[in-house]
Amino acid sequence: MKMSEPMKRILALSLSLLLVLTLLPAGALAVDTYTTSVEGVRMIEEFEGFSSTAYADNGKWYIGYGTLCEPSDYPNGISELEADQLMRDALVVAEDVVNNLLMDYSISVTQYQFDAMVSMTYNLGTQWIVPEYRFCGYLISGIWQYTETEVVNAIATWCHQGSMVRESLVNRRLREAYLFLYGQYDNAGPDNYTYIHYSPNGGTVENRTVFYPVGQPYGTLATPVQKGRTFLGWYLDDGTQITGLETAMEDITVTARWDGEGTGSADEVDVTKWVNPYRDVSSTDWYYTYVRELSVKAIVGGYADGTFQAAKELSAGEALKLILVAAGYQDPGNSASGHWAENYLALAESLGCVYAGEIANLDGSISRLTIARIAAVAMGLLPREGESPFADVNDGYTLALYEEGILNGSVVSGQRYYHPEDGINRAEMCAIVSRINGWEYEEVNDPSKSGFIKFRKQYLPVLWDVPVAPYNKNLFVLDGSRMYYNDPNYTTEIGIDVSRHQEEIDWTKVAASGIDFVMIRLGYRGWGSEGKVNLDARFEENLRGAKAAGLKVGVYFYSQAITTEEAREEAQFVLDHLGGVALEYPVAYDWEIVNESGARTKGLGVDALTDCTIAFCDTIAQAGYKTIIYSGFDVSYLRMDLSRLTGYDFWFPQYSQKPTMYYNYRIWQYSDKGTVPGISTKVDMDIAFVPYN
Repeated sequence: MKMSEPMKRILALSLSLLLVLTLLPAGALAVDTYTTSVEGVRMIEEFEGFSSTAYADNGKWYIGYGTLCEPSDYPNGISELEADQLMRDALVVAEDVVNNLLMDYSISVTQYQFDAMVSMTYNLGTQWIVPEYRFCGYLISGIWQYTETEVVNAIATWCHQGSMVRESLVNRRLREAYLFLYGQYDNAGPDNYTYIHYSPNGGTVENRTVFYPVGQPYGTLATPVQKGRTFLGWYLDDGTQITGLETAMEDITVTARWDGEGTGSADEVDVTKWVNPYRDVSSTDWYYTYVRELSVKAIVGGYADGTFQAAKELSAGEALKLILVAAGYQDPGNSASGHWAENYLALAESLGCVYAGEIANLDGSISRLTIARIAAVAMGLLPREGESPFADVNDGYTLALYEEGILNGSVVSGQRYYHPEDGINRAEMCAIVSRINGWEYEEVNDPSKSGFIKFRKQYLPVLWDVPVAPYNKNLFVLDGSRMYYNDPNYTTEIGIDVSRHQEEIDWTKVAASGIDFVMIRLGYRGWGSEGKVNLDARFEENLRGAKAAGLKVGVYFYSQAITTEEAREEAQFVLDHLGGVALEYPVAYDWEIVNESGARTKGLGVDALTDCTIAFCDTIAQAGYKTIIYSGFDVSYLRMDLSRLTGYDFWFPQYSQKPTMYYNYRIWQYSDKGTVPGISTKVDMDIAFVPYN
């Protein structure tokens, strides 16, 4: 049966509400509940605007007054009356979300404050209803304790789409803030506040966009931090420093400057001692800092006559090389035969940056529109939908790069232009390469939007064909040694993994303590040059004891295989010692990095390890057992080709209260210091999702 459009929105919000309610404590006192007033409904409709036909926004489809739908649901469109009813149906769930927040925390509000919160919820969903976020926290602790400016900032901070400030959202949030504060549905909130958007330039800052009362001095500005660097101040694009003494009059964007001025990227080299070798580049040129930085890093250079020739147009081959290397791909080097840039073209085609045969002449020019697509795809950025900042192009890749601060274009008579069909010169490319090199992601990273996973100091391109972990990390709760996952859509089981290091185990006590399953080490290969395969000294004892106690059992083998023949040998060793015994949980392939000198696995390549993993798992599976791969951050992100392992389950170790692995896993090893009755030592603790029973 086809679901009606209002029901789709209601269902989506209901699921969000269910998640919110699992996070909130029960309230002690009864409070008034509300429905949205007529004035509130009209205000929301004004914000949303009316569309008689379905339209796309940020990957979803809407109709009427911002009601979710499918693109084919209303082939003939709808009337304003129908749109009004659709929106009112969806508002019922938004009202329930807000009313439940008020009841659970015994918060008393007025009708107009309720209307303001419903407007936010209709637009944002439940994402703002988290006690750690300012506005929700203010409501819980008592909104009367906070100043007007604090409340305005707590509400107006929700004004971004991606990393870009949206003026329509600024206007809406400020009007909602003034409605909440003063009960004025038609108010001058947007006229009374302006903002500074802070660009930390390689550092971090608590709040990127901060609102200030118009006509008053800014006062204390945000303070960014960057490890190993000294903050020098905030600057406008024209070089003017903003100190906080200025009067807030209009929206501005400021960029942090750091000691050893350059792009401010975390791995920036010292440019302070650079001697300019180019007689045609001056410190007053807009591109000077970009040329200096890339020259110090030996990314660009000049010509034999001592010139840089900033206005010279780049060839397609030159552009490909600079962008791909800047985006972090291993430099394939110049081709020894044929055209020098053939290797870069082949890499670009393999990544999908350019189409096969699209660039026929590597010495010819390349358009700025093509440059945008190459850069965005190489950075892992998806094309975005929304209003283009450029008057002469409406393209998802240029929008994505603009929102990420990579492309600026040029402003003429108040209009921003990109000149998409023009070629690109050396100065312009230096700016783009520098910004890609210094591209910093939000601390709360969303790889599905940025296209990259931050791992230590690296940014790893997302593997789009590898399944993503579906779990909401905010729903994990650690109670002593037991981890719980408060999502009604999942069933979980708590387990342990053991080896001879846990010594003698009283399995009856383990089972009585509430442990559901155990992963038992069957054996291991030594990491030394001999690489001898061994049986765990307590495997048979542990297997018998766990089975007798009624626990669900799986096993693992600690591998140091360096060839597929060795991996199959390990798998056969496992099968021989299992002897056909039934297992409720899988057989795990546990290959780990050994950093000891003389380790036989040092230098084992990605393809070789991936081949070994497949050889082990397939041998086990052919014998009728389920398999799983034990793999932490280093092995998963750096040592395995996960795109070849999408048919296997993963067992992921990370000792923390919340998992941060981006890709999917079925078991999470969340602690190595668990305490369980019947075991005298510390023990690894695991939680399994959708158990293997």
